[in-house]
Amino acid sequence: MYRRGVGSRTRKLVMGGAAAALLGSALAVGTGMSQAAEQGSAGAGSGNINALVPALGFSPGNPNATADRVGPTGVNVPGRCPPAQAQVNAQVALKNASFPSGTDLESRIQRFEKTLSAIQDLKCPASSTTLLVRLNSLTALRGNANRDNILRGLGLNETPADRAAATGSGDAAASGATGNAGAGSGNINALVPALGFSPGNPNATADRVGPTGVNVPGRCPPAQAQVNAQVALKNASFPSGTDLESRIQRFEKTLSAIQDLKCPTSSTTLLVRLNSLTALRGNANRDNILRGLGLNETPADRAAGNAAPQNAPAK
Repeated sequence: MYRRGVGSRTRKLVMGGAAAALLGSALAVGTGMSQAAEQGSAGAGSGNINALVPALGFSPGNPNATADRVGPTGVNVPGRCPPAQAQVNAQVALKNASFPSGTDLESRIQRFEKTLSAIQDLKCPASSTTLLVRLNSLTALRGNANRDNILRGLGLNETPADRAAATGSGDAAASGATGNAGAGSGNINALVPALGFSPGNPNATADRVGPTGVNVPGRCPPAQAQVNAQVALKNASFPSGTDLESRIQRFEKTLSAIQDLKCPTSSTTLLVRLNSLTALRGNANRDNILRGLGLNETPADRAAGNAAPQNAPAK
């Protein structure tokens, strides 16, 4: 009886030990899979998620805000929205083991769709960005027989809506401008020139390479919305004409607003484009040149292939 008792207890201990070992193995495998999943999603396959996620097109909200703000499409959105670009980039990377990097139409569309999904994961509406407007201008190309030529003329995350806005169409939503009216004209967003470079990260402490190849503070330039608001704040009236001096004044006043916001002019392409306007003052053919330009288009923009100043993602 004693020997059988010992045998019974031994069998129970052995079986218990085996079960514990199996459970431990299962936990180890599960933990390993979880860690592998985290590691696999961190870089979203491309290894350069920051360059691939489209710019949100609107200044980040205040995380502590409790009131609404007017979003880039003119409707109210939570004051905390949109999240910072860096937060969105991180969420995209977390959710996507791979992220399309192609310049073909479907890759572009997928980048916008996945970014919009990340915005919603972060509890902000699509209307707190210009992503949906710009995505729609891409999906509209699916039935366009000329789409290959159109795409060849666009930057990595540039859309037809971005191009239309920056060449003077007045599509403020696509360029990332706010609904901040004022400065006499009643439509400051359509009148302030595009900055020509992606907004900096307000929390950045290191420099970044600016659009002219020199280092600028990583927080610069400000978002287009901030600049528009500063222009409106400083100017009871803002020139709206298509004549040369009105164009020049719009660029000069915008550059002044950039400096008020503690960023150098070299964090934008404004000065280069302004110089190409002031050079027309002595040009006998200037009236003909101006007739061929959009509202805030300059000879420098035209020389660059009529390209829109691109709002590329901050790096």
